[in-house]
Amino acid sequence: MKQRGFRYCSTCKHRLQKWGKTNAGTPRWRCPNCTSTGIHARPDLSDEVYPILLLDGIRIGSQVCLIARTPQYVAAWCWVPYEAGTTWDKLLVTLPAPAVVICDDQKGILVSIPRNWPEAAIQRCHFHVWQNVRSKLTLLPQTEAGKHLLLLTKILLKGLHTVEDAERWKTKLQAWEQLHGNFIRERTVNPNPKPGQRKWRYTHEWPRSTYRQFAKLVKDAQLFTYSDDNLLQQTKQPIPRTTNHVEGGINSQLRAKLKLHRGMSEDHQRRLVEWYLYSITESPKPTRNCR
Repeated sequence: MKQRGFRYCSTCKHRLQKWGKTNAGTPRWRCPNCTSTGIHARPDLSDEVYPILLLDGIRIGSQVCLIARTPQYVAAWCWVPYEAGTTWDKLLVTLPAPAVVICDDQKGILVSIPRNWPEAAIQRCHFHVWQNVRSKLTLLPQTEAGKHLLLLTKILLKGLHTVEDAERWKTKLQAWEQLHGNFIRERTVNPNPKPGQRKWRYTHEWPRSTYRQFAKLVKDAQLFTYSDDNLLQQTKQPIPRTTNHVEGGINSQLRAKLKLHRGMSEDHQRRLVEWYLYSITESPKPTRNCR
């Protein structure tokens, strides 16, 4: 009879022994009988197919905790040294493909999603879009083109709730390009270019960059996914247009808890994060000593 709490080899059923950790910090196990090694998947995380998943990460010391959650609860998480396509793969391969993914503009996520969930639609977080535009244009742009773009961004952030609203916004963006297209294509000659550097630059880089960002989001159909009627029929619930469920619902809570326990070692901080995330999974079990 197997003793409770021990782990056993899936091949030869021999008792496993700890064998260090992976690069992501996950404990590795080794079978002394058949010498196979691997990691142990959490038995308390469900293999359920989630129609909507929100992805984000939070850095804790030298590691990043990648988090996947539904609008209601945490689905999975993993520790990695940094955010990249290969590290996001480690989380995404553990979950069945959802219908819709809500994420920010982190390049690793945008590389990993099509690789692991090619059929999943992507909704880019409107709040992160706003932050990106604000960093480029500031809140007081000096050009008419910049002022109009900032106004379009504020309209987007406020919320466009129907397909018709989204189409009207796209029409306004096209009208902006017709009005200011020549303006953002103006060039300034660089009289002393460095070796390998081109001899000119775009005069109005930030309005041009902002417009190209919006144009790409519209082209890739990642800006108004939340209003797609076909997807709404699949998910049978509203599709979020921001990652606030993770940023505000989890990350800010974790930062507050870690601030209250500033003296913790990094390992203890990770355990706190894991316990908090586990507490908001779909069916967390009570702690061993709970009555």
